[in-house]
Parts: sequence; structure tokens; C-alpha cells
Amino acid sequence: MINNLVLIPVKVNGVSLTFLLDSGASSTVIFSFEDTDSIQLYNYSMIKLRGLGKGEPVDALKSEGNTVEIGKAKSSDQTIFVVFDGALNFSSRLGYPVHGIIGYDFLKDFVVDVNNQRERLRFFKPDSYKKKNCRRCIIKEIYLKKNKPYISASYFNGIESVDLNLLIDSGSGDALWLFEHSDEKILLPSDAFEDYLGLGINGNIYGKRSKVASFTIDEFQFSNVNTAYPDVDINDTIIDLGTRNGSIGGEVLKRFNWTIDYTNKFIKLKKNSFFKDPFHYNMSGLTLQQGGFTLVKEQKSIDSDSYRLNQNESHSVFNLNLSDAVELKLKQLFEVVEVRKNSPADLAGIRIGDEILEINNKPAYQYELNEINQLFYSHEGRTIKMKILRNGIAQNFKFELKDI
Repeated sequence: MINNLVLIPVKVNGVSLTFLLDSGASSTVIFSFEDTDSIQLYNYSMIKLRGLGKGEPVDALKSEGNTVEIGKAKSSDQTIFVVFDGALNFSSRLGYPVHGIIGYDFLKDFVVDVNNQRERLRFFKPDSYKKKNCRRCIIKEIYLKKNKPYISASYFNGIESVDLNLLIDSGSGDALWLFEHSDEKILLPSDAFEDYLGLGINGNIYGKRSKVASFTIDEFQFSNVNTAYPDVDINDTIIDLGTRNGSIGGEVLKRFNWTIDYTNKFIKLKKNSFFKDPFHYNMSGLTLQQGGFTLVKEQKSIDSDSYRLNQNESHSVFNLNLSDAVELKLKQLFEVVEVRKNSPADLAGIRIGDEILEINNKPAYQYELNEINQLFYSHEGRTIKMKILRNGIAQNFKFELKDI
């Protein structure tokens, strides 16, 4: 799991890829072929594809009759969409190769069991799966609309409890999204702040963030839950505000081991060890992505084959081949792609386009992107020191993480 998202190995027509498990998507979409030489697709035509984001519909290829496999789970008549927009690069934002998303078209044929504690994913045929009652869990009805699963829940808006109809969206790393125009009782908190929410098929998604005092799914209640209020058009058919108040994402779903059955229309939720974890913001205000590579010299350990000892009557001489002691390696670079206004990083002077050289006196290339993000979510008051490269000049910055 990376950034509350479940990444899984998938084979498409025999080619191994990595996909994001996305219960909120109706189709399987490929948007990257990195690390892959070629893939055969069948019965294709060109279309325009729409999704969340500020951009225009994107060109896509629609291909039918494909075979998709996840472990032993297999479907041989899958429709796949391929997006050719190079800006849609989830890999650089996650720091891990991601070739696409897998949604309803494949998942509908199986009971999908997600164990977040063990990082295990299992698929069962609906006719062979036995629904068992369990302690500390609930079995809750879902309903499907436009091939997407919805669940009922509620939240406290500061005045009263409000019933919600939410998309189950494992493709979102956030906890809760609410559409303020979908119900007059969904109120935007006075302390909400503007922020970047994520990357969609049609580009960047922006909105506001705050916390809600409580969020409830039947007997399961959460406090001080991170909540995003995306900027959406009330007439947007992608959102369909007539029936949807928002979505629950990975930051809530990771707190459960959960099972979803599209055929029999239920979801089972069982608390796991993450259930009581507090909800934290990105307290830096920075969004980073991988931005290319740099060559780095690394010292190699030297074994007995790397040197020779010459001994005579008066002294010993070591002949050391230094070319064997150092090697060049390609390492990832990180760059700033979003800076939240008035955030600690913004007030310190960090800007979009800055290249990160060091974090807390450690070369940035020694971090995984996920490790850097974990620093930003760690705890209020933590000092972050950064050396950045801007216009060819290295500069030092320092700020403290601040919860909002």
C-alpha cells in the first residue's frame, strides 16, 4: 500500500503490469507503458474520455476482447481504455511504476477480499464464496449505479447529523470527499483552506480541505476526519450530484479489512490495527513528484579480488584499483509540483519547479518518494530542512510542520 492506495500485479494479454485497485472506476484504464516493451490490444477504436479534473476530454483508445489476470483470477472478454496523455502520470506522483487502474468491469465477476493488515488481496467466485458473520465487523448493503458501488453513512456538520450516499472509492487516497452542493445540509467549515486534491484523468483536481468532527458507518465512528470539498460543476454528469454526496477513500478503507461482492451487493467491513490511527494532513503544504534522474557516484565494498599485496624485504605495497571502488548509478530526482498557499513550505519560500537536493541533511535520492511523504504527515512541530536547486543555484530552506 502506498499513500493509502492498493497496487497490484496484473497481466493484460500476457504482459505483466502494475495497476491501482479502483473500486470507484467503472472500467480498466491504461495510462502508462513505462518499463514495458509492447502489449497487444484487440478490436480497437478511438474515443474521447472524460473524468475528474480541470482539463478537456482526452484522446483514448477503446479495445475489446482482452484477457486480464490477477493471480488465478481471470477474465477473457475485457474492455480496456488506453489514455495517451503523457501528463497523466501516476507513477511520478507515487514514486512507483503504475500502468493503470482496474475497476468494475473486472471486479464485478468476483468477490474481492482486501486485507490491509497483511497486504493481501484475494478473489473468489460469487457462487463459491460463503458469507460468514464475524465479530467486530458489519455486513452492509451496497447499491450500484453506472457500475459504481455506493454505501450509506453519516456525518456531523456542526449542527446535526446528515445522512450521506457515498461512492466506495479505493482509487482515492483521501479519507472523505463531500460535495457541498449535493445537499443543503453539507456545510463548508469556516476554517476550510484551498488545496490541491489529486490527479484525475482530465488533469489536476483542486478544492478545499477541513476536518469533520465525526463520521459514521453504522457502528463504526471516526473523529476529526480529514475531509475534502472538491471544486465541481453541479451539472457535471461525471459526478452525478443527483444521487451522490461524495466518496470514502483509502484513508478510511485502510482502517478495515474489507470484502466487496458486486453480484450479491454487499460489503463487509472489519476493523484492523489501523482503525484508531489519527487523521493527519500533509503538514508541509508540498506535493512532490519524481522528476528525472541524476548520476551519483557510490562507494563499493572492496573484496580481496580488488587489491594485490606485493611484499619485498623492506616494505609491503598495496595496489588498489580505484575504478573498482566507485560506481555510477542513476538515482531519482524529486521536484515540487504544488505548493499550498500560506503553508509552512510556502511561507519559507519554496516554489513550484524547485528541485530537491537534500532533506534534513540527507541526499534526496536516498529517499523513496513515499518516505518523504511520510515525513510531511508525521507530527506537528517537526523541523524540515531542504536544500533545493532553483535556476541552477542551490538554496537552503527550513520550516516546521504545522497541523491545521
